[in-house]
Amino acid sequence: MKAKLITAALAAAFIITSGHAQTTTPDSVKTRLGDIKFEKGFPTEETTRKLFDEMDYQRAVQAYLWAYPAVSFESIRIGTKRDLGTDLNDMIIADNYADPKGLWLTANDTTIYSLTNVDLGKSGPIVIEIPPGAIVGILDDFWQRSLTDLGLPGPDGPKGGKFLLLPPGYKGDAPKTGYHVLQGTMNNYNVMIRGIVENNDKDAAVANVRKVKVYPLSESSNPKPNKFVSMSGKVMETRPPMGMEFWERLSGFINNNPVQDRDLFFMAMLKPLGIEKGKEFKPDARQRKILEEAARMGDAMGRVMLFEGPERFRQPEPFPGAKWHWVFQVNPVQQT
Repeated sequence: MKAKLITAALAAAFIITSGHAQTTTPDSVKTRLGDIKFEKGFPTEETTRKLFDEMDYQRAVQAYLWAYPAVSFESIRIGTKRDLGTDLNDMIIADNYADPKGLWLTANDTTIYSLTNVDLGKSGPIVIEIPPGAIVGILDDFWQRSLTDLGLPGPDGPKGGKFLLLPPGYKGDAPKTGYHVLQGTMNNYNVMIRGIVENNDKDAAVANVRKVKVYPLSESSNPKPNKFVSMSGKVMETRPPMGMEFWERLSGFINNNPVQDRDLFFMAMLKPLGIEKGKEFKPDARQRKILEEAARMGDAMGRVMLFEGPERFRQPEPFPGAKWHWVFQVNPVQQT
């Protein structure tokens, strides 16, 4: 209390005189929230409550946009397990292409897709075997950062190749030869494959994709065959959810993965909203209200960026005078 009184007194006495000019701390500030009141330079209880709520709301909106890639991949993991019964290391395959029964953010209906989710925290090091032939793929962490290309654009090109993905901070033994060794920075990764249809032979592309193998290094002496589950013609929902479920999935993802150094700032922003590494997500009524409103605003901002983002960032037009835009122009490590 004494410190508070001293602070208030100092604020009230904050007068700088230079000649005939005076500068004082204002007792009222006009803002988009209305007039914000101070008493002798010290915020009233209503001002403090209102501005902390506004601060948390603004941070939550930005955190929603920041978290979307991770919540998207987490939603693919959850949705395919719930709707298709696939677990970690099981392969989903669009053996008769994707179709409108399955809801995905970016899937098209002309590609033989296949993907699996891995969790290095549960499995330890993971082996990925790509067969020779017309396959292209990527290995992405749940921030959608590519660790390597697979298949044709990969280090072994049409020969396929074997890859070994190590968990973050891994100190155990690992083979010195026979693999492209990759150091993971988190537990959750997504192995995504496309089978290229050559000479209109879809069945051959499907058969080749089914030769892809993903298994723990601990089983390398006798790996069991991967389970392949068709997503063609199946009803499934893999899109990020709205409202509080979005934040619940973000909390689950954060608790299952190391926090990246680049994300420490966002973690500090989320803490007053009840999302904290190593803690259960149990928001109070104030936090829930802010998070629900922020999710609506974040989603609206994301949709505006989808259609008008190139205008904001002045991306070059592929066809001057037309309303076409490049999908993205960033480097793979997301430093742009």
